[in-house]
Amino acid sequence: MSSQISAPFWSLCIVLACILASHCTHSSRARTSPSTMTRNIEEENVRYLLEGPPVLSESIQGTLGRLPCNVTPPISDDRVALVIWFKVGLKTPIYSVDTRDSDFADGTHWSDESYRDRLSFSVEGRSGTLAIKKTRQEDTGEYRCRVDFQKSPTRNSKVNLTVITPPESIIILDSKGATIKDYKLGPYNEGAVINITCVAVGGRPQPRVTWWNGNKEIDQSSHSLSDRRVGNILTLGKLTRENLHMQLTCQAANNNLTTPITSTVTLDLNLRPLIVKLDGENRPLSADHSYQLHCNVIGSRPAPTITWWKGSTPMKNTHEVANPDGNMTTSILTFTPTIDDRGKFLSCRAEQSMIPESGMEDGWKLDIYHIPVVSLELGTNSLNSTFREGIDVFFECNIKSNPWIYKVSWRHNGNILENNLAEGIIVANQSLVLQNVSRARAGIYTCVGSNREGDGESNPVHLDIRFAPICRPGQRFVYGAGRQETIKIACEIEANPMEATYSWKFNATRGEVIDIPASQIAVDRGRSIAHYTPITENDYGILLCWASNEIGDMSEPCIYTVTPSGEPDPLVNCTLLNQTSTGFQIECIEGFNGGLEQDFIMEVYVNGTTRYPKVFRSKTPYFEMRGLVPGAGYNVFLVAHNEKGRSNATILQVYTLKDPEKQTDLSLAYAPVIEDIRPFLGILVGIVGSIFLVALIIVIIVRMRGSTGRDRNNYSHPTTTTGRGNNNNGSVSIGTLHNGQSIQDIRIGRDTCHVTSSLDSIDKNPDIIPQDGRDDDEEWTTKGHNRAYATAALAEQNAVITSSTYDHIMPTYAVVDKKSAAQHLQQLQQQHQQQQQHQQQPPPPHGQYIHYNALIPVSKMGGYAAQQQQQQQ
Repeated sequence: MSSQISAPFWSLCIVLACILASHCTHSSRARTSPSTMTRNIEEENVRYLLEGPPVLSESIQGTLGRLPCNVTPPISDDRVALVIWFKVGLKTPIYSVDTRDSDFADGTHWSDESYRDRLSFSVEGRSGTLAIKKTRQEDTGEYRCRVDFQKSPTRNSKVNLTVITPPESIIILDSKGATIKDYKLGPYNEGAVINITCVAVGGRPQPRVTWWNGNKEIDQSSHSLSDRRVGNILTLGKLTRENLHMQLTCQAANNNLTTPITSTVTLDLNLRPLIVKLDGENRPLSADHSYQLHCNVIGSRPAPTITWWKGSTPMKNTHEVANPDGNMTTSILTFTPTIDDRGKFLSCRAEQSMIPESGMEDGWKLDIYHIPVVSLELGTNSLNSTFREGIDVFFECNIKSNPWIYKVSWRHNGNILENNLAEGIIVANQSLVLQNVSRARAGIYTCVGSNREGDGESNPVHLDIRFAPICRPGQRFVYGAGRQETIKIACEIEANPMEATYSWKFNATRGEVIDIPASQIAVDRGRSIAHYTPITENDYGILLCWASNEIGDMSEPCIYTVTPSGEPDPLVNCTLLNQTSTGFQIECIEGFNGGLEQDFIMEVYVNGTTRYPKVFRSKTPYFEMRGLVPGAGYNVFLVAHNEKGRSNATILQVYTLKDPEKQTDLSLAYAPVIEDIRPFLGILVGIVGSIFLVALIIVIIVRMRGSTGRDRNNYSHPTTTTGRGNNNNGSVSIGTLHNGQSIQDIRIGRDTCHVTSSLDSIDKNPDIIPQDGRDDDEEWTTKGHNRAYATAALAEQNAVITSSTYDHIMPTYAVVDKKSAAQHLQQLQQQHQQQQQHQQQPPPPHGQYIHYNALIPVSKMGGYAAQQQQQQQ
């Protein structure tokens, strides 16, 4: 017995000694005798209540409970000396940790024997935790953690621990207090009121009992029935078909740490018929003919009782069919009507025998039906169908129909009219109101009545809306005219009536408004035409046209602009771009458009022909040609065009590059006229073969003699012809070098081009490939100018093949007027024929040098031909 008493006593003494030692570490505390230690602890048990609100902690019975305690010193150079845990209601501590001579890991841990080995203390970071293993219901209560520091004052914190015992089971009872079997509730009749009770057994603290429908809580009014029972009564009033197969779940929970326990039941109902409908439509029935009529009953549960009636007489010859899900039952009546049945009511009746007064029926009145007879008239306030803009118009639709109409619709010019308050359209069953009518509301109106037999449309009523003139949109408002040129400007309006008077004014640029004389104004088919002739530049500007009729004047005049106009200027600075063996690109700078919108035209002719041109139109002065024959020449005519006519033509002579992989005969250049020479094709092949053989011999002899001739400097003197031009017809010809021209003359022409423009540099013409093995003089003749349209390769090839020169060639770049364009084509054709004749002549004498001036632009367009000719002269 003494040993049982001494153990708690010595434990208490140890704790008191620790407290005494803790107090001794503070200078502000006086040493106390052991007799006063117990009183000090009791005083602290009262004083700690002022340390702040308690921390709440929960634990499920049988699991681990955690009581937090802040053990962080308030100052950095302090440390914990002693931690003591108390449970409110007990006079002695339940756990302590002494760390005065060590840290928490090596400190002295002490636990009350009543807890045995269920208590432990650990520190993580700034917080310490007292853990209670296998919590019991008696562990519920308030705990205090006391922390003594070596320097800082003692800290007390409070923790409320709740040990939770979950509820054990749930019982669900019906309205009579009976336990529900098979989790099926009912069946109950539709419209009934029922009470369902859920009882939760066990649990501490007492659980909260709630009712749920799916994820929605529908009742939370739980109440205590006894110490171990909590109930909730769910009331469902006036059951509807939406409650059929409703799953009701009772849930009991007293914490957020475990899953609530639940029990679910399913509600079963008896349902009255929802829809009773005769299949098809009520149409006239022929006497003495047999019909099968179908009556569909939807929504009755279980299957309803269906009967057929004609007036008050029940019908026979029926049978029923139920669909697989049982939601619809169809009753089929075989019926042969008689003449006496006309006007009688044929009905189908369905009722649910388990639900009083649940009957529903549907029926037809046996009759002959017809399409509605409809008539339309204006309202009583309208004496005629002609109205001014801005007033209100009323229509009335009179209908005779059997059966009665189910819809009335309105039409305007055949289009359906809908109710639209914003636009002033009010459709009210058999009436139509048009508020503040405008000219857009004029036209034909009808009303349509619809019933089961079809649609009946009324007589048309024409609504005439009169309005003041307005300027008709979409007409021409900009006119171009030259000086002394009379133009007709049409002022077109929309008005009702169309009879109108017109007045014209000219708004000069200086702000003055001048009336147009009536002698210059004519009225033609509802429009006014002003004959206007600008004399000086001040006569160009804005013309205003006003019109008025019996309704009123125009609010805004029609505005027309008169601008100077004429034929456009020709294209200038035309540049050849991206010259290839099969095509080329040309870009020009447009001139003045004549005051009108202009476009651009390119016509491409094969050298020597005036037929089969390729014509291209473009909105910009940029043209691209593809699909041409390699090594061929083409005459290109470029013009600008507006409604006043065409500009003078800008003519270019363009050559495509020779294909290095194919030896192209010159006859390919005349592919468009190949049909014309097909009979002579055999002879032509023989001639070309002979010429090629002779030319090959000539090239060998010329090169042999040319090399020896240069050593002896034995060149013949050149002869030249001066350029000739005819300014009257716009044609220009370029002087060419005849046979025997010296290399010195060629060098002079080369130097002239080099000085005049740097554009002749081969670096700026990547299409030109330098030829190796030639001297400087001969190489210059093969270099291209960026504005030239033939290559040295083509020139040399033509020289070798034809062994002749062009005495008169088409200038590379020229501008001719429209009258001279045809003459130029004829001249080109004649020149081509002469060239073909030259091809049959003997080759030039030994030592003569063949040269083409096709690379030199003409002086008329700012080229260098004139300068070269002056130097040569």
